[in-house]
Amino acid sequence: MSESTYYWQVEASVHGGRGYAPATLEEYTAIAKALDDEASGYDALSASWGDAALQLQSHRTSAPMCATLTAGDPSAVTPGHTTLSYTTLGARCTEHAAACRRLSIELSDTASLLIRAHSLYSEAELAVRRTFTELIQAGTQWKPGHALIGTAAVALGGLISGWVIEGKPNASWMSTSTYGLQEGVMSGIGSMVGGIAIGEGMKHTDEVNAGAGKIANVSGPVKDILQGNHLDVKEVYARTEVVRSSGSVGDAMENLRRLAEERLGKINLDSGLEYGTVAVQRYERTDGTNAWLVTIPGTDGKADSPFGWEQNVELMSDDRERRMRADSVRMVTEAMQQAGIGKDEPVALIGHSQGGIVAATIASDWADDYSIEHVVTAGSPVANHPIPEKTWVTSVEIDDELVAALDGASNPDSDHWLTVRGHVSPAPAATPGTINDDGSCAPGTTPIYGRNAYAAAPVAGGGTDGREISHWIKYHQAAYSNATDLGSPALQRHEQHFQQTIAGELKETRYFQGRMAKSDATPSLERQRIPSPTAAPDTSGSRLEVP
Repeated sequence: MSESTYYWQVEASVHGGRGYAPATLEEYTAIAKALDDEASGYDALSASWGDAALQLQSHRTSAPMCATLTAGDPSAVTPGHTTLSYTTLGARCTEHAAACRRLSIELSDTASLLIRAHSLYSEAELAVRRTFTELIQAGTQWKPGHALIGTAAVALGGLISGWVIEGKPNASWMSTSTYGLQEGVMSGIGSMVGGIAIGEGMKHTDEVNAGAGKIANVSGPVKDILQGNHLDVKEVYARTEVVRSSGSVGDAMENLRRLAEERLGKINLDSGLEYGTVAVQRYERTDGTNAWLVTIPGTDGKADSPFGWEQNVELMSDDRERRMRADSVRMVTEAMQQAGIGKDEPVALIGHSQGGIVAATIASDWADDYSIEHVVTAGSPVANHPIPEKTWVTSVEIDDELVAALDGASNPDSDHWLTVRGHVSPAPAATPGTINDDGSCAPGTTPIYGRNAYAAAPVAGGGTDGREISHWIKYHQAAYSNATDLGSPALQRHEQHFQQTIAGELKETRYFQGRMAKSDATPSLERQRIPSPTAAPDTSGSRLEVP
């Protein structure tokens, strides 16, 4: 069987980050309801016109021997008699039915776009989601074996359905089929590990973090023995520009993708940068003061990297000191110190996966040392991190990527915390160009994503040979692009705040690389507090020229 090429699109919905008063919300809700009501009315008209066409056809076929109907000229059979063509009448009725149906779809789509853009039912959706998650959590605690078997059965069903669609097994479909269960199962497992009783979960949402804290008490010291706890952070130099100037969240996400994929070798920008590397940028404002943007890619899984798999558990802990001791947090704060970020200078952080958890941890636990104004996360489970209200958070998540669901909870729904949630679906195929018989050309068209240009955004990077894991940054970029196209006031507020945080001219981009090692001189686990960034940074021996 020949392999097919699949193209993907992401449909986004916006939750939280409200930018208008409750009265305005009610007005938008009323408009959406009116559009839906009109859509239902046109749908009913479409059905009526369709019924009329069927009735005409029925009347015509009920009199097959009627001379007047069969004659080409009815007046020749019955002088002075005229009639209309049943075929013509039926065709006109069918046309009216189709036109009414199109209007119904357009009105319904407009209502849907309005609902998504303005988060009209966000609170109700989150309440339903929370209730469902708590039920799955309780079931997982009560009958863990049954819950795991049920989840495995759903995953197997997804694998089989994907096999039928693609003609080959593809594990990505397992995550797609189970995404509705993931938060509940994870919080149930977290409750069991953390010792939280059934029913107690309704009081809080941090069951996974409690469980991670218990695990980290064991995994942390074991990691220190195997990997070492001596962290060496050095400045490195790129041969080519990787992280460029950012003027928006979209720009920053593209730079995040470039750095993440370059250091893992998924793209080749010939920069010389390797794994365990973050970027710190200084923007100079018109008044001469500085603003900063720190770009933090995700897990790279290298044996001596501070961004290994093991550090994720510590980052997810409910223990503040344990989170601060995570190697990836230590590395980024050390890089920020070496870069010279002042205590009162505004900082924006953007991170993917583990990088987003690091950003949330710094915003939560280093609020007294840095002025973290804005955090952007992509595919990061950060719902339970105690980020202060002064810090704005823009989170982008894909519903079936699993990683974002590892915290077992939905993100807070508040004015300063906005979540863009994306849903991946196959994109329509492009229409090829043609040459007509008279020599004229009919150009091809690019795919129209959904029934209108705002319904979804394409995933960049070309086609794939099947469904892939939606945790790649390109999917989060598509989700944010679609949310931007929707014109959400809440997203516009967050975008404006991000731009204001880093407003200025980019003056320098510095890259810092971290490596873990064993050392007899390594301080004990009790030490870990990096010196205050207000102190003069010690950069001796911190520079490494990338060959």
